Amino acid sequence: MSDRETFLARLAVGRVRPPQRPLGPALPPPVDPAAEFMSRLQEGGAAVHREAEAEAAAARAVEIVRRAGAGRAGLAELGAELEGPLRRAAAAAGLELVPAGDGCDPAAIEPLPAGITRPELAVAQTGALVQVARPGGGRLLSLLPPLHVALVYLQDVLPTMEDLAAALVDQSRFPDGPPPAVSLIGGPSKTGDIEAVIVLGVHGPGRLEVVLWG
Repeated sequence: MSDRETFLARLAVGRVRPPQRPLGPALPPPVDPAAEFMSRLQEGGAAVHREAEAEAAAARAVEIVRRAGAGRAGLAELGAELEGPLRRAAAAAGLELVPAGDGCDPAAIEPLPAGITRPELAVAQTGALVQVARPGGGRLLSLLPPLHVALVYLQDVLPTMEDLAAALVDQSRFPDGPPPAVSLIGGPSKTGDIEAVIVLGVHGPGRLEVVLWG
């Protein structure tokens, strides 16, 4: 046996296992997923609004963008329920909507003052928006402009992270297979890297407004 082989044998390569630690009990699913979702988002620094219908949700999104002083907003695919009402509300308010779904040049999205998306899913247990990478989707818009307005459909709010894992491989939701990339968003972008001082908007939107509808 060579010196190298002797040395490697002493290391017991492949036979050392880290100690197994108990994971603890699983968290129970929330009794009221909508209320839990909104509460968790607020804890993470997001502003949350509740609307019953798609038309009211679209009007609220336009109002948020206009009150922020923005005259333009990037728009991802929102679905038939929201897109028509949103375009009507934007036209009435003088807000220019710029098509800016995934697949667009990031250099064209980054200068936009606001982005409006419809997250594919959300998780009540953690208050997380789920933006998946797909053509026309809103993942880039959720990451680049300083204001992110997310329109979340109540039926897309899942109770727990375990439900999310199952949903991402559900072919009825994603017929082309699991998405290649997923962003979980629990609030505005923030960091405390320098002297533990929280700073918003360093790595993404410094302001997140969520409109839950349905």
